[in-house]
Amino acid sequence: MNLTELGLTEREMDTLMATKKIYSQGWPARVATLSRELNVRPPTVEEYINSLISKGYLEKNAGIVRLTPLGDGIVRRIERNHRIIETFLYRMGMDVNEACENATKMQYYSTEDFINYLCNLLGHPHQCPHGKEIPQEESCCKKPQTMEIVLKR
Repeated sequence: MNLTELGLTEREMDTLMATKKIYSQGWPARVATLSRELNVRPPTVEEYINSLISKGYLEKNAGIVRLTPLGDGIVRRIERNHRIIETFLYRMGMDVNEACENATKMQYYSTEDFINYLCNLLGHPHQCPHGKEIPQEESCCKKPQTMEIVLKR
């Protein structure tokens, strides 16, 4: 199942990712900061937030938006998808920026099985080409590598 099959829109997933990004920079996530990060008007951000609250991915208290454990799990999966795809494309010879751009287009639509297949093929990498940690998935990364990719250049 890919992430859109969970009933999340791309913009909702972008909102979850922006919430994580803002917090990782040391700031509280508020409508105004999310609006700037997503480049959409505050009323639109409110719609995304309310939808994500109703689905259990966000909570809001005193104007501050936070990821729930469920929302954090989705963000972790998006990060894993992106970084595994990016690593695969980079190792196939694609420029790192082009690999990142293409991974961004695919991160919401790739199934968990596909990502685990790529992860296994790549030898369960721990970092993407940018040096960011790839979240490890117990159902995949605790198993020995069963295949490898052989490139001819």
